[in-house]
Amino acid sequence: MSTQKQMIDNFKKVCICRSVTGGTIMKAIREGNLTFAALRRSIRVGTGNCKAKRCRPKIEAQLKLYKESLEASEEKPKASASHV
Repeated sequence: MSTQKQMIDNFKKVCICRSVTGGTIMKAIREGNLTFAALRRSIRVGTGNCKAKRCRPKIEAQLKLYKESLEASEEKPKASASHV
């Protein structure tokens, strides 16, 4: 994702009812809130009038992408030490 697109997503409201932005959600995910329930407890997403009908699919997609990126970074082979 381009830096400009990432900046736009950081400031875009994902949970409209609670005015929670994509950046706030990603910060909470990076802090270890790796499920929707954990995010709900931590930053109150999905607790507004719509009861997560509007935001949950977007948040679940962010969680999935984050977890996939973690798995991909763990699967990369580590550089081996050079032999002298």
